Amino acid sequence: MPPHDRLDLARVLLARAVDDETLVQKVCPDTDVADAIIGFHAQQAAEKLIKAVLAARGVTFVKSHALSYLIGLVEENDIEAPDELSEADVLSPWAVEFRYEGEEPPALDRSAALALVEQLRAWTEAEIETAGPPPNPDQLEPDQDQPA
Repeated sequence: MPPHDRLDLARVLLARAVDDETLVQKVCPDTDVADAIIGFHAQQAAEKLIKAVLAARGVTFVKSHALSYLIGLVEENDIEAPDELSEADVLSPWAVEFRYEGEEPPALDRSAALALVEQLRAWTEAEIETAGPPPNPDQLEPDQDQPA
């Protein structure tokens, strides 16, 4: 995938993750909103944020909601990540398991889920910033390996 395409995808995923994060921020204090809703959107934000980093780095991934799979790709590709990334998998059951299977989910630590998403967003924004496309050879300064 060309650098501009992978970065475009990364930015779209980041924007969609921010939408999920915003919803979590707004409804987190509202006890009328079920943990399942907050957990789902926190998981979705984490998933999109990790996928955005992978896209920015040019790592191919299959369509999956499994955060463990995405975290594994980060590790396999030696992408530096915050320690909190390994904790993100605790949100995986909120993607499907607790939404559709009728099982009563455990209580969600809403503030911890939000803090995790915020940390992942900061990491993702930094990764997208540093993964910009290589400089155009026509824009290099004469002393940067370009014949004078």
